Order: sequence, then structure tokens, then C-alpha cells
Amino acid sequence: MGACCTKDNLYGGYTTYDKDDRDSNGDDGEEVRRGEDGATVRLRGSSAFTSMFTQRGRKGINQDAMTVWEDFSGEKDLMFCGVFDGHGPSGHRVARHARDILPTKLSTAIKKQLYEPENGVVSEACVEPDNNGGKQRNRLVSKWEAALEESFKEVDQELSLDSSIDCFCSGTTAVTIIKQGEHLVVASVGDSRAVLCTRGDKHQLIPIQLTVDQKPNIPCEAERIKNRQGRIIAEKEEPDIYRVWVPDGNYPGLAMSRSLGDFCLKDYGLISTPQVSYRKLTRKDEFIVLATDGIWDVLTNNQVINIVASVRNRSMAAKLVVKLAVSEWKRRFPGSLIDDCAAICLFFKNPPLLTKSMTSVGRRNVRSHPELAVSRSCRSVGVDRKRGVREEEVEGGSMKRECSKEERTKEERKGVQGLRRANSLTRATRFTKTLSHNQRTEKFYHEVESR
Repeated sequence: MGACCTKDNLYGGYTTYDKDDRDSNGDDGEEVRRGEDGATVRLRGSSAFTSMFTQRGRKGINQDAMTVWEDFSGEKDLMFCGVFDGHGPSGHRVARHARDILPTKLSTAIKKQLYEPENGVVSEACVEPDNNGGKQRNRLVSKWEAALEESFKEVDQELSLDSSIDCFCSGTTAVTIIKQGEHLVVASVGDSRAVLCTRGDKHQLIPIQLTVDQKPNIPCEAERIKNRQGRIIAEKEEPDIYRVWVPDGNYPGLAMSRSLGDFCLKDYGLISTPQVSYRKLTRKDEFIVLATDGIWDVLTNNQVINIVASVRNRSMAAKLVVKLAVSEWKRRFPGSLIDDCAAICLFFKNPPLLTKSMTSVGRRNVRSHPELAVSRSCRSVGVDRKRGVREEEVEGGSMKRECSKEERTKEERKGVQGLRRANSLTRATRFTKTLSHNQRTEKFYHEVESR
């Protein structure tokens, strides 16, 4: 395909990309591939247990990417899901490279570590006590965790040597899950997030955030960065947004402490090691949502799980989350640069009969579905705009109360931090020629010295 150029105001130059890199503004189509060992790989669309959707914002190329692998690594009950949020001039390329390569690396690592007498299948015979809170965990799960750490490291190393992707000041977040039966392992770098929906004792919906937004001002992250001479500074225009800078330069201003890529900061405390956690699912757990920060900037965890739980057709769940997030961006910040949004919803239980009969309907236009009529869905995100009524969680249920004018004003301002947070990277170098990591480093410092 031919190449096109688009002006990139943020980075002060032109970014070259293929026509195939131009994501449509919300694509309802399906894209299914055949992966290794007979796995079904989904990049768009939905299945009986998954819903996925992405929409380009107003910043240019859609830098979000996502994937779902069913029958992952040749195991019938094993599933992999991943969402990636690129940043920087080549962030879209880094995100898509990670989307395509990470599952393959992980599958190889799993095979290397998991061949035991059980032949890779989880069984209760393998369960042993875990010292963390007295929970039960599987020895096999520990090997999944090791495989995740190894595969993230390999992807980052491969990016550093790939001359076709300029990732010196470009990178991506990653939030991934592996699910087999009742076992769930979550791994993340950056500020994309995984939130689980479970039921309380009185059947109320409860969100459980399974990942940590890895920000530079988190004490353990800040200590590592400062020990490596990286600087953590919040600019005057954004006093609440802490960013990572090189010791002697005014770049890149990265608003996270871990990522894939971003090699200008890898010597100064930025790492690609994922934070990995394990959860043993129960019958009260219903689904998990993986999403980029374009969603979480304007919707809370509680709002998102209520949106997903409210849809009549689960294949439309991710689309409804994205559409309502975009609507909130427009309502709160008219004319602002809406961030790219991507979401995957993974359901743990069999779909109801109604959902099964509507799977083909789920691919039609958003206007055909009353649950996607954003103007009718204000209560889904917690605020009735006409009456100023706010639904609040209380122990054992919820209650509604009138919002004061001051509270409604605060509600309108909640997204300000998210609006700033959407720009994960503030500055990058101006050269765009793709080089190896060592070549890029040498060329960059030569340009700095000549200025």
C-alpha cells in the first residue's frame, strides 16, 4: 500500500504511515484470524463470551489495539485477552506490534514451562496454599506468571532491535489476562486497566480493580526512577500530572512508570516488567473489562460495570462503553481532543438465550439498538442530567439523592485530570527516520549537542 503523510502538531513534524494504519471511527466489522496451534484470534467483533470495540479519537491515527485468543496455546479452555494503548509518533505501530507478537511469545513461554504430568491442564491436585492472604493458587499459575514476565521482556527487547519501528520516544501500555476455568492471571504495564465485576451479598454489582495505574509518583515507582537518575516533575500547566524526564533534557514527559518501548527512558528507571496478579474466580464473578485510559478518564469503574451489566445483547457491551465514554468527553469538554477508546468485555458465564438469538443483530448500526441511544443512557453513568439525581452505592444496595449545584459542578470537572492524562507523552524528538536502538541513541545525542 502507498504511504500518506499527516501533520503531527504535537511532535512538530510529519508522521508517515500506511493507509492500512487509518482505523475507521468505530468499525463494526469482524476480523478473525487463525493463530498458532489452531487458536482463534479476534481483532474486532464479538463471540459468545467476548465483546470488543475501539473508536478513534480526535488526535489522528487510532493508537489503541486489542486482541482475543480463544483456545490459546492449543488448550481448549485457555483464553488470552490484551488491550494496548500506544503513545508517541509511532505509538500505533508499537501497540500493534505488541498486540501481534506478545501472544506468540507468551504461548512459546507457556509451552516451555507448563508441560507437566497434567499436560498443561489445571487440576485441583496442583492447588497449594498461597501465603498472600491465605488464598489458594495453582502451581501452574506461578508458571503462567513467569511466562508473562518473560514474554513482556522479550517483546521489549525485540522492539529495541527492530529498525522498522521508531520506538525511541514511542511506546505502548499493555493490560492482558489469561483465563482457564476458574483461574485468572492479569499482567499490566502502564495505565490501561482491568476491572472485574462481581456480586455482593445482596446481589449488588461491585467493581474490583485488578490492576494499578502505574504512575511515576507512586512511591515504589518513584524510588526506582530516582535511583536511576530519572526526573519526576509535574509541569505548571498540569500540577497533578507527574511525568518522567531524562536527567538533562526537557523530554519526553511520559505520564507512566512502565511501558513497552520508550527507550529514551529505559536507562533512567522506566521498565517493561509487568505487575502480575492472580484471582481465583467464584460464582459471584460475572465479567471483566479491559480498557485504555480513554475510557477511564471519563467513566468510573462502577459506571463501566453498570453499563456492561445493563446491556440486553452482550455482544454490544464494549461498543456501549466506548460510545458512552465518547459522549461524556463531548459533553464535558466540547471541542477537546477526545482520546482513542478501546475495550474488551470477557464474560464468565453462559449467555442467556436472548443474547444467543441476537448475536447477528449485534453487528448492526448503533442506531438500531435502544441500549446504544446515549441520550437515554445518562443514568447508566451515574448522573441524571435533567433532575440532578445521583445514584450512590451504600452497604447492601444503592440510594438516590438530589445533587446540589456545587456537586454537579464538581461532576462536570471530574474529567479535567483525565483530559490532561490523555496525552501520555508531552514531547518527543523531531527526527523520524527508523533506526535501531543504538543508532537512534547515537543520532539523538548528536543532534542535541549540535543545537
